[in-house]
Amino acid sequence: MSKARPAAMLARLSAGLLLSLALGVQAQEEPPARLAIIIDDIGYNLSLGRRTAELNGAFTLAVLPMTPHSRELADLARERGKELILHAPMASQRALPLGPGALELGVPRAELLSRLRQSLASLPEVVGVNNHMGSAFTEQALPLGWIMGELKRRDLFFVDSRTTAASVAGQVAQGYGLKSAQRDVFLDHVREPLHIRRQLTRAITLARQRGSAIAIGHPYPETLAVLEQAAGLLDEQSVQLVNVSELTRQAPAGRGSCPLAPSQLRGYRLANQHSPFVLSNSRWWSWRNLINWRYQPAITLDKHGISKSG
Repeated sequence: MSKARPAAMLARLSAGLLLSLALGVQAQEEPPARLAIIIDDIGYNLSLGRRTAELNGAFTLAVLPMTPHSRELADLARERGKELILHAPMASQRALPLGPGALELGVPRAELLSRLRQSLASLPEVVGVNNHMGSAFTEQALPLGWIMGELKRRDLFFVDSRTTAASVAGQVAQGYGLKSAQRDVFLDHVREPLHIRRQLTRAITLARQRGSAIAIGHPYPETLAVLEQAAGLLDEQSVQLVNVSELTRQAPAGRGSCPLAPSQLRGYRLANQHSPFVLSNSRWWSWRNLINWRYQPAITLDKHGISKSG
C-alpha cells in the first residue's frame, strides 16, 4: 500500500471529525431568549377577560380573588392552556380600596393569613402569586414574611410587580427559600398602541440581551390588540413566549425568617397606627377609586377600562 492512501484516509477521517464537532456545536446552541408576559386584573370585565384567555401563546393570567367573573375566567383560561397566578391585592401608598382578599398593613398575622388562604382557596389552580398595587405593603418586610412563609408551605412562587422601587419582596422571598422573580417592563402604563408596542419591543430587547425578561400588561383593548399581533415580532426576534413560572428562580434553602436587619422592620405600622381608608362609593372597584395608583415613580395608571362590566 502506497503512503498516499493512508494519508488520504486520515484526511477524510479528520474532515469527518471536524464536521461532526461542528454539527455538535450547532446542536448545543443556547435556546432562544425567553419572555413571560403577565396579564393582571383578570376578574371584573368578562368580555376583556375572555379575549385575554383566547390570546395565542403562553400568556400568564393574574386573577383577582373573589371577583364577579374570576371563577368563570379562570376555568376558561385553564381550558385554553394558560398558566394562572393569584393577583393578591396589597396595600398601596395612597391607601386605595383593595376589594376582596385585601392584604392591608396593620392587620394581625392570623387575619392576614386567613385572607390569603381564602383567596387561594377561591382559585385552587394558581401556581404562584403576584401583587396587585402593593406599593406600601411590599416595602414592609414583617408582613411580607408572613405571606412568603405561607406561599413556601404551599410550594407557590412569588413575582414582584415592582410597584415601588423600595420593594423588599424579593429579599424576603429569598429569605424563605421561595421561588421568585420580578417584573422588568410595564407594557401599558400609557394606554396608547404606539407606546405599548414600544414597551413590548423593549421587553423583547431585554430578553435577547439577558436571556429572559418579564413584562406585565392589562386587559385593555389597546394592549390586547397589540398582543394579538405579537407572535410575528417574537418569531422575528427569536424570542420564545413562556409561562412566568419558567423564569422564577429557586433561592437557596431559606432560614424561614426575614433576611433584613431589625432596623429595617421598624417602619411597620401597627394596627393602632394605621388610618383606615373610606370608600368613596359603594362600588370599591369604580374607576374613580382606581385612578392615580402608580407602578413606579412619576407613572400614573388609569384603571377605569378594567372595572366596567361586560
